[in-house]
Amino acid sequence: MSKKSYNAPALDKGLDIIELLAVSAHGLTQAQIAGHLKKSVNEIYRMLNTLKQRDYLEFDSKTDNYKLSYKLLNLAASFNPTKALLEKANPIMREVSTIIKQSIHLSIYTAGKLLVISQYDSDSKFNYHVTVGSTFDLLETSSGRVILTFQSEYERKRRLIRRKTFLSLEKNSNLPASKLKELEKKYTKKTIHKIKKDGCEVVKSLQILGITNISYPIFDNSGYAIAALTSPFLSRLNEKNTSVKKASSIIGKYARKLSNDLGHAQYS
Repeated sequence: MSKKSYNAPALDKGLDIIELLAVSAHGLTQAQIAGHLKKSVNEIYRMLNTLKQRDYLEFDSKTDNYKLSYKLLNLAASFNPTKALLEKANPIMREVSTIIKQSIHLSIYTAGKLLVISQYDSDSKFNYHVTVGSTFDLLETSSGRVILTFQSEYERKRRLIRRKTFLSLEKNSNLPASKLKELEKKYTKKTIHKIKKDGCEVVKSLQILGITNISYPIFDNSGYAIAALTSPFLSRLNEKNTSVKKASSIIGKYARKLSNDLGHAQYS
């Protein structure tokens, strides 16, 4: 049975509101929330009241804005799966960067975007460094496309919808609207099939000349990708290079090891 068969509309609605307000610094009115989520004001009225009564939301009577309270932050402090992921991933990343003499980073999906949560440079003098905490459009990077591809069809569509919702909230996007539409057109069923067939994506960077992105999915016991392990492979003229093919093989081996450590049954 598909994941959609278990869908709970009321829960979806509540999570939509929480995710939306998470990227709205000053909060939003009931009408604005309804507009962004393409719902009627009446559809979200009860959910807003419930979230407010459960202390997940705060309401400013002067501006009529709803915003997130600190309750989610307190809950997150008591359960942090990202911390557990990093504890297992960091030693592996350190080892991989040393072997292939390239930098490597780990990214996850959050709030319709890609978030870099860890990064290691190699001992080479030349590395392409991706700053921890950086966010990118999901379709702009190999990491984002890989994470999206290894989801259920329902979840992939849901995340792409979230992507559009959150892009509409960002006034200072790194990419022009025409470029964003071009990325959407290129992420086709053919692209998804190829990434699934290869088990990874190895492509020239869309942002930086001379970089080849090598990106592998990281799975947990759910069987879906929870992160992507990626190396922006930089060809150097004055150093002996590991080939892209060899580096990809090594990253793939360690990505499978990390997935195995996280309980992915296929690699056990």
